[in-house]
Amino acid sequence: MTSSSVNKVRISVPASSANLGPGFDVLALALELRLEATVEWSPEKVKLHDFDDPLDWWRQAVEPNCNYGGTLLSFSIEHSGEPNLLATSFVKAILRGGPEYYLPKQLKARITSTIPIAQGLGSSAAATVAGAAIAELWRRGKADQDDVFNDANEIEGHPDNAAAATYGGLQAVLQMGGEARATPLKMHEELRVALAVPSQTLKESTGATRSWLPEQLKRSEAVSNQRALLTLLYGLKTGKPEAISAGFDDRLHVPHRKAMIAGFDDIVESATAAGAYGVTISGAGGAMIAIGKGDMKPVAEAMKQAYERHGMEAQALTPEIDKQGLLYEAL
Repeated sequence: MTSSSVNKVRISVPASSANLGPGFDVLALALELRLEATVEWSPEKVKLHDFDDPLDWWRQAVEPNCNYGGTLLSFSIEHSGEPNLLATSFVKAILRGGPEYYLPKQLKARITSTIPIAQGLGSSAAATVAGAAIAELWRRGKADQDDVFNDANEIEGHPDNAAAATYGGLQAVLQMGGEARATPLKMHEELRVALAVPSQTLKESTGATRSWLPEQLKRSEAVSNQRALLTLLYGLKTGKPEAISAGFDDRLHVPHRKAMIAGFDDIVESATAAGAYGVTISGAGGAMIAIGKGDMKPVAEAMKQAYERHGMEAQALTPEIDKQGLLYEAL
């Protein structure tokens, strides 16, 4: 394996809101909140098997040369001494490419983000996609989106977030020939989003909250979810309020996760009264996402105030829907 002549790149990856309504693990929307990284590596290479542990490479080659900004700054301080997810993804993508497992002797990175951390907005997917893209650029001088998506999906196991983060827009994840494939879906150009992001992250991890979900659904509930997903897709395509509203009627994950959202019902009712067509948990939470048209600031503010009525400070956001996905350039 040989690395390319490129040795410095700028990467940008959007946030993503997955599990939209009944689209659990299969539907995600890219949002214009971004992780950005400027990364430079030395021309000298080392072999991973020359280290006793991949962490040894990270401690020597990466840790002394990374700095952080935005939402990642306080997170990096709280998790000092732990490998950042971008570097972890970089190594795992290299391992997928084998067999020599060459790594740069030194990797410098300036990483900043406007994506809230651990709030169901794809912060980990953005870092994973960025790391996989940097690995492709280091090896080949280019980052093919399909390769990056496949790497990120294998590394993190959340193909819906990986699809939106890589390709942008509204993405569905299909299964064909045993492989996950990202497929763009049409979304009405007038639709907008509003977010309310609580100041505290959930105590439970995404993996832990998955254990709350039922292994089986009654036939009537399964049919209801199928109908709701088709209704939601129709609503997102046409922009019809009643279809989006009905389409958010999930029976699989929202009923079992909403108890962890302070004032969930109040948030939904307040957002709807302020003009939202549909409201649901973003990803695994704790952020809430609403979809509607026009000025969504009153909707975001209504959700924020509902959170605060239940003792939880929150931030109101109205990001644009991202249509570009992964961006990079050689410097």
